[in-house]
Amino acid sequence: MSEEGGRGLEALVRSGVSRSAAKVLLYIAMEGEAQASEIEHDICLGQSGVSGAIRELSQYGWLQVTVISQQTKGRPRHIYRLSKPFDEIVDDVEEMEEKRIKAIRSGLEDLRNMKMPEPCGMQTSDAF
Repeated sequence: MSEEGGRGLEALVRSGVSRSAAKVLLYIAMEGEAQASEIEHDICLGQSGVSGAIRELSQYGWLQVTVISQQTKGRPRHIYRLSKPFDEIVDDVEEMEEKRIKAIRSGLEDLRNMKMPEPCGMQTSDAF
């Protein structure tokens, strides 16, 4: 992965996206589309890791899944593409981060507004 891709990966992980989902997202964004077997091979992620990543990215609404009809028996194959342009996914990540910042600020404000009792036997003026 390029240095730029590595920074993108870390930014996604810091935003709460799992490392495997971030790898899969960036891979599909770079390739345009991919099957699970290609993802497994190209980013060295096992089947269960790819499956979990696909599930997570689908929950965010970032993937479009196309079923490939097969003439043979067995499980159907899927092609994965981004459901929206990558820039819009970055907007989604930004919104997730803004919500997280808002929650942190709200928690800090709650802490600041707590009324704490004076320490045993000490008045505020006696502290220093």
